[in-house]
Amino acid sequence: MEKLRSVNLKYHFLALVAVWTTGVLGSLVWNLYQLQQSTQAMAYTTAWISYNKDILYRKWVANHGGVYVPVSGKTPVNPYLAVPNRDIKADGGLSLTLVNPAYMTRQVNELAAEMQEFQGHIASLKPIRPENRPDPWEERSLKNFERGIKEAHAIEMLAGEEYFRFMRPFVTEKSCLKCHAAQGYREGDVRGGISVSIPMKQLRAIEKERWGELMLAHAFLWMIGLAGIVTGTSSLRSQTLKREKLEEDLINLSITDPLTGLYNRRGFLTLAEQQMKLSLRTRGRLILLFADLDGMKRINDSLGHEEGDKALIEASAVLRETLRSSDIVARMGGDEFVALAIDPEVTDPGIIISRLQERIASQNRQPGRKFTMSMSVGYACYDPSDPVPLDALMTRADNAMYAQKKGKSMKAPC
Repeated sequence: MEKLRSVNLKYHFLALVAVWTTGVLGSLVWNLYQLQQSTQAMAYTTAWISYNKDILYRKWVANHGGVYVPVSGKTPVNPYLAVPNRDIKADGGLSLTLVNPAYMTRQVNELAAEMQEFQGHIASLKPIRPENRPDPWEERSLKNFERGIKEAHAIEMLAGEEYFRFMRPFVTEKSCLKCHAAQGYREGDVRGGISVSIPMKQLRAIEKERWGELMLAHAFLWMIGLAGIVTGTSSLRSQTLKREKLEEDLINLSITDPLTGLYNRRGFLTLAEQQMKLSLRTRGRLILLFADLDGMKRINDSLGHEEGDKALIEASAVLRETLRSSDIVARMGGDEFVALAIDPEVTDPGIIISRLQERIASQNRQPGRKFTMSMSVGYACYDPSDPVPLDALMTRADNAMYAQKKGKSMKAPC
């Protein structure tokens, strides 16, 4: 038994280590996933802010009908902008050209690309300027916008580098028709979109650092847990013994009558069923006795329930003394008792009942008694060659008890 318990403890220890390791790995995987989600959320937020700045600048320029800036190498005249007064001269002969929202956005995006912060791009399925043709991802997004999709974002590779790509449509407003009415656009139409591409290199570097921190933290956590398991296992044997004792006590409570200490109905039915199955294999005889403590109501009414409890305890003691320790004796409830005699010494149950009555008579001769004990007893015999269910056997014994209580003759020997 000691060796078996040692093996069980070993398997218990290994199971705990496996569960703990699985739990820590699960936590690590979940945290790494959350870290990836956090990195993407950071990229999304950056792209969203950049996009909104573009929209804000575009609206400001659009609300003013464009802005005039000096013509230069970096800002040449826009050949695709065919509007009146596109080019003017200021006092002093300074040449000015009109910059519309799209021209302004393109220049800002080119400046941002030079600073390696992000890449912005105006794209349209019907571009006026060739540079505004969409790449494959932008084209798919623009077609989705025409179907009602409001936003597109994904992680894509651009020129061998990882980028978070974000794109939202821009809708034709009244101020846009000044330049784009000739293309057939109407107010409210999806005219194109602005895409923002955020480089993931720096964000991935931060993510990698956090990966290392998470790995170390979970490794430390796993070692702490393992130390706890080792420490806990050392005291598990005594705890197991205590638990087994407690479980045994609980089982005994569940099948034991608290007043008399005999088995209760549940305990009797469980043990008697097991014994009857054993009897079928061993061909052993069984005698079931059903007993009723006479005058219980009178004792309770005249002497009080305390004396009634004493009467039940006394009846239980008499039944124990009459039967053998291997027999199953139980209080079924109230003033009813039952006993299953296993391989009885005598074949005549009447002899067992006579012995019981003699003990009752001896008990009644004791001085100072406040009541006279009397029990009505019936029996039924169990023949393994002609088996019957336990409830049928108990019914036979109960009927025999009531017949005996009415003064009828006892059954024949088993």
